[in-house]
Amino acid sequence: MKQKQQNIKDVSTVRILMLGDKGVGKTSLTNLLASSAITPTPASRTVGEGLWNVQVRLHEHSISVSLPPTPTWTSPSSSERSGKHSPYPRRTLNSVASGGILYFVEFYDLNSKMRMRREHRDSFYKNIDGIILVYSLQDLRSQDSLHDWLYEPLRHICKYRHRRTRPILGRQHVPILVVGTRLDKLIRRPLRRFGSIAHQLEADEILLNCQDSESFADRSRNEGKLRDFLDRVVKFKEHFPLSKSYDT
Repeated sequence: MKQKQQNIKDVSTVRILMLGDKGVGKTSLTNLLASSAITPTPASRTVGEGLWNVQVRLHEHSISVSLPPTPTWTSPSSSERSGKHSPYPRRTLNSVASGGILYFVEFYDLNSKMRMRREHRDSFYKNIDGIILVYSLQDLRSQDSLHDWLYEPLRHICKYRHRRTRPILGRQHVPILVVGTRLDKLIRRPLRRFGSIAHQLEADEILLNCQDSESFADRSRNEGKLRDFLDRVVKFKEHFPLSKSYDT
C-alpha cells in the first residue's frame, strides 16, 4: 500500500462506537479490527477511568475521482442504487481511488462492568462518526436488542451532527456496519434475514470468527466491506462536523 507522507500531528481521528450485548465478542472484534499491516496493535487499552476499552488503527482513506456517468441504457449496480441518496455514498463503478489520506480510527467498547454518568455519555455520543453493531450468531436475541442499544447514540448524533431530529431507523444518519460473531460455531452459514437490523438500515453485514486472524485478509470480501465502511465514516466526519458551540 502506497502511503503519502503526513506529519503525525496532521493525522485526523475518527471515532467508532461498538454496540452490543455483553458476551457477544465486542472486545475480541475490536482487537481484530485494529490489527492491520501498518498498525499491528496486540491488545486494547483502557481509558476514561476504566469506562472504555479502546483500540486504534490507521486507515488510508481513498480519494475518489469521478468517471463519466453510466450510460442510461445500462442498469445501475446494487451499490449505486443503495448509495443514491446518501451524503457519503459507497464507492461505485463510476469512481476510482486516487492516492489516500491517513486517519487514526479509534474503536470504543464500553466496559460492561462500569456505569457511565449521563453527562459523560451524552458528551461522548455526539462525537461518534460511525457505529458497529455486534451480535452473536448463536443467539439471535442479541441481534434483536441492537435496536435498544442504538437509540441513545442515534438521538445525540441526529441532534448535534444533523442538527435536527430524525427517525431512529432513518437510513442515513451515520455510517453503520453490522457484525455477526461466532461463525465457526455454526454448522452452516446463515442466510441474511429479511427484516433483520442490517436489512432495515440498509447496512453491510459481516459474519466472522473473531479468533480467526484472517477474517479481514487483504482483498477479501470482509476487508472490502470494512474499508468501504471506514471510508464512509471519514466522509461523515467531513460532511457533518460537530459545531464548535457543541464541541466540549
